Amino acid sequence: MKTRMKIEMKARIKTGICLIVIAALSSSCSDWLNLEPEDGVIRDRFWKTKEETFSGLIGCYASLMEYNMMERYFIWGELRAEMVTPTVNASANIIAIDNGEIVSTNAYTGWNYFYKTINQCNTVLELAKLTLEKDMSFSETLLKQYEAEAVCIRSLAYFYLLRTFRDVPYITQASIYDDQEFMIPATKQADIVDSLIVSLRQVEKDIAYSYNDLASNKGRFNAFSLKALLADIYLWKGDYDNCIALTTQIIESGQYSLVPVSREEVLIDGRIIGTPDTVYYVNESDISSLFQSMYVRGNCIESIFELQFGTDKQNPFCEMFLPGGYADFQPKMENFNTEYFISSGLDRGWFDIRGEGVSYKQGYIWKWIGLDKDGFNYRTIGSSFSNWIFYRLADIILMKAEALTQKAILENNNQALLQEAWDLLKQVRVRANAPESTDLLYQHTGNIDGRTLEEFILNERVREFTFEGKRWFDVLRHARRDNYSEKNLNYLLRLSILAAPPEKVSSLQNKWRNHPGSHYLPINQSELNTNKRLEQNEFYQQ
Repeated sequence: MKTRMKIEMKARIKTGICLIVIAALSSSCSDWLNLEPEDGVIRDRFWKTKEETFSGLIGCYASLMEYNMMERYFIWGELRAEMVTPTVNASANIIAIDNGEIVSTNAYTGWNYFYKTINQCNTVLELAKLTLEKDMSFSETLLKQYEAEAVCIRSLAYFYLLRTFRDVPYITQASIYDDQEFMIPATKQADIVDSLIVSLRQVEKDIAYSYNDLASNKGRFNAFSLKALLADIYLWKGDYDNCIALTTQIIESGQYSLVPVSREEVLIDGRIIGTPDTVYYVNESDISSLFQSMYVRGNCIESIFELQFGTDKQNPFCEMFLPGGYADFQPKMENFNTEYFISSGLDRGWFDIRGEGVSYKQGYIWKWIGLDKDGFNYRTIGSSFSNWIFYRLADIILMKAEALTQKAILENNNQALLQEAWDLLKQVRVRANAPESTDLLYQHTGNIDGRTLEEFILNERVREFTFEGKRWFDVLRHARRDNYSEKNLNYLLRLSILAAPPEKVSSLQNKWRNHPGSHYLPINQSELNTNKRLEQNEFYQQ
């Protein structure tokens, strides 16, 4: 792997105050399996004031922004899918993941960075309450709010782990004492999902609805971002009623709206003489405004939860995507042009705004490095400040549409639910000015087919969230339904054709069809060597 720039261990939630992450947290562990304290840390050496406790909480957010975490949000969520491909500069580890030839010594199977975050959250949850005894100005209400945020951050970290590795150690005790047991076996994925739901539900009443500034509202967990994470977990579990209820609460809260993009309906000479065609021409300045507010400045009206980068904390995206021969990743352009952003004679100049100039540009991943849509101005090392978006309203709308569709399928194609889901899907497509060429229900009449709408929503998520770290998880969520029924498994098999090099497709399809364990990454060999209670995923034991 090529040498990476050192990123200083300082982060801020953009409130105008830079908070220093206390050393007890920032250095609490470098490897989750080697967390035993070196100096016999005891409780009294931790926080004595509510300000110090808050710094500890901010340290949990800061850990989410570390270089290795940021790499993994992208690599785990995108590289095995079909919209990204390695460049000639990419490391052997990156190329191996793209080829589907993943082994337990691959550096990107390392999970210790996530367990460092988890341990920091556990430390807050275990020790913050002791500050109440030392600082009379620290209220029980504020303590519970901080604890709720820590539960959310920890749950987010576990949600990434269980979707990436399946069964992982589930640890809820801080690693700060000399006499602790550090050899922890893995917990089944389904059991972790249930535990996350319980823990998030327990703190739902304690978390704040809003904070005092925009960056904190977008960059710290609040009631709505908790609901977004919880809805996502319910969707993964297949609990569609709870997913629908939570997404409805967010949509109807009035706190968020889609960034508006206006368009003009125009009648043009039709292909059939005497019958005009209708096309929609989008307002170009609105597209530029969307790109600026969502991806350049960040914290737009649509944003629910995103990491806050700035001059005192940069992300690794310039090194990962920067033009000039250094990038590790590039768009897989053939899939943009032939699969998801198709143009045809039907469109007559009508185009989807999410393609050229927003997601990609001149063969680069533009969404995270571009500074404008129309020129070719991009960020440089030293100004890599774009926020990473975990959740925004379009995601919530499409989550609800997916849950309604799955519920409808289970109810023998319930047409009322399918129509509601279709109406939600249309909201996202209208804002994107999505043309008829990608409309799987174009000129539809009669009953809606649930399976068609299911595929339509999944395809729409590709267009809407390209390079936002969601694609692999979206496809896997669909594939694993009904215990990998043939119809659902086909989502993965089709993905293999679009994602893998041609010479690797056959072997990859064999793996994905016959070995569900191959849908997850192996436990890194160093973890197995250290923790003898861990068992390797059965596929990687072969």
